[in-house]
Amino acid sequence: MVSIEFSEGITETLDILNHMSSSDVNKISKKFMDFLERNKSKDYVPNLDHSKKLYEMDLKQKTKAILATIYLNYWCDEEQKEEYTKILKENEKKYQKELREKYSTDNIFKRNNIQSKEESVIQDNVSIMEYKESVFKKIINKIKKIFCIT
Repeated sequence: MVSIEFSEGITETLDILNHMSSSDVNKISKKFMDFLERNKSKDYVPNLDHSKKLYEMDLKQKTKAILATIYLNYWCDEEQKEEYTKILKENEKKYQKELREKYSTDNIFKRNNIQSKEESVIQDNVSIMEYKESVFKKIINKIKKIFCIT
């Protein structure tokens, strides 16, 4: 059983394949096509504008992944496969680099240091402020002094 998101991606993929030439679709293995048919969503109806180019369509991420798999495994020759694999590896490296930068312990500690510096500045400002007794507190203290109550 596949996830809802994946089954909707499969449904979009099948919709795209239905609008392609039969020679391209016939290159895809029967076993893979059966897998797609068995796991497509029964409820989801894709709303794709087939007058647009594929890269202009608003496709789900899972649809793009399935189409990339089909392209790599069934439509590429060896030279295209090497080129495409190289592009995929480059993209993965960029993605991993972004993740490392985003979740780097150095960056996390920098954010914490900035916050703690701001907090210390606020605390310094508070401690520099003079303490002023309220009028009522002064009166009460005077009365206590008169009656020698401390």
